[in-house]
Amino acid sequence: MRMNNGIKAIAIMLAAVICMVSFNGKSVSAASAMIEFSLNEQNINKGDTFTIIMQVSATDGIQSVDSYVSYDANYMEFVSGGKYVSGSAGLLHVSASELGGSDTSAKFSLQFKAIENGNCAVNISDKASIIGADGKEMSSSSNRISVAIGKAKPGDTGQSTVTTPIQTPASSDNKLLSLKVSHGTLEPMFDSEKTSYSLVVDNSVTDLFVSFVQSDPGAVVTLQGNEGLKEGKNTVKIIVTAPDKSTKEYKLKVRKETYAETEERLKSEAGDSAGTELLVTNENGVVTLRNSYEYEIVDVDETTQIPAGYKKTSVLLYGVNVTAYTVPSNLDSDYLIMYCRNENGDCGFYQFDRQEKSLQRYTGDLVEKINASEGNVTDESVMTSEEYKSNLSQLAVIIAILVGLCVFLIIALISVILKQVKSKSKRIEDELDF
Repeated sequence: MRMNNGIKAIAIMLAAVICMVSFNGKSVSAASAMIEFSLNEQNINKGDTFTIIMQVSATDGIQSVDSYVSYDANYMEFVSGGKYVSGSAGLLHVSASELGGSDTSAKFSLQFKAIENGNCAVNISDKASIIGADGKEMSSSSNRISVAIGKAKPGDTGQSTVTTPIQTPASSDNKLLSLKVSHGTLEPMFDSEKTSYSLVVDNSVTDLFVSFVQSDPGAVVTLQGNEGLKEGKNTVKIIVTAPDKSTKEYKLKVRKETYAETEERLKSEAGDSAGTELLVTNENGVVTLRNSYEYEIVDVDETTQIPAGYKKTSVLLYGVNVTAYTVPSNLDSDYLIMYCRNENGDCGFYQFDRQEKSLQRYTGDLVEKINASEGNVTDESVMTSEEYKSNLSQLAVIIAILVGLCVFLIIALISVILKQVKSKSKRIEDELDF
């Protein structure tokens, strides 16, 4: 009985040692995120303005969010969503590339106007890309929210009072007070009475986003031809439908430049610094930077070391999301580093100057300049050789103590087992003598 108690005690001590070793390490689990849509308004009627909250919650700090939100443009019209939200005609682009990675949640307010009675829905279109503080993409999931427009209010008894409504004629106001475009310049300047305009956009533009203000808030505006622009001539129509169903059509004649035209114009605009202005394109997932040369952004291979102090992130450059490396302590720095393959097939780091709009081979002294300007800001992910040696020495001491304790416990266990065997043998001999 005593021996069994001793074995139990030693087993408990061994379990404690194993727990100590286990807790000494860090548990690793895949980061994940959840996108949840919510609606506070209980009763929404035609003509009402309402807000849908898009809440992104994650198990890790959020560095960037890139997703597309789908809604039914037959029932609801997008009004505004802040600097991170753009789009129209049933599809919004939520792109926040510099959230910092310190917070585990991000919130976006999407404001809509109810334009027709019925049931509709808001949800994520395709797969959302959410990058954590470590630069890795998280697995994500999302919900789908239903919006009922023009339904009976809670508590409505169904009883009604007979009244004689005052009949007023529906408004025929189908004009726009203002009209702005995301790329290019309208020629001539916008005038409510003028319905035909022209503009030129560069070769990297695929969609033309339009913002406007109706003269009559009850008028409905629809867009045609503003997506998937092709090189050469395009026609974008902005149709305004008044409450009395009369329409006015504003027409934009959009000419999309060829690549050669855009490159030539950028060189001309740059003057003496021709060739430093970048043209950024994304064709079938291949991101290319072009000035007087051409570079393709590629993934860093396992043998290449990222410059000390820099972290992987995603930034919006000339309207295109690109993979870049920044200093976490200075996200607003004028400098970015990108890993590119040049026309000769050679790969390396290149630094981009946001102010001068120039791209040149990374020289390696940029980190020191930035750190010096930050007043010797330290990065927790970078340690000195002295700190490394100190931590290594402490770890060696801990491991030696644990090994010694394990050896002691094993010897004690063997000793108890031998004593048990010896005691049992003696009892057997005594019984035989008897």
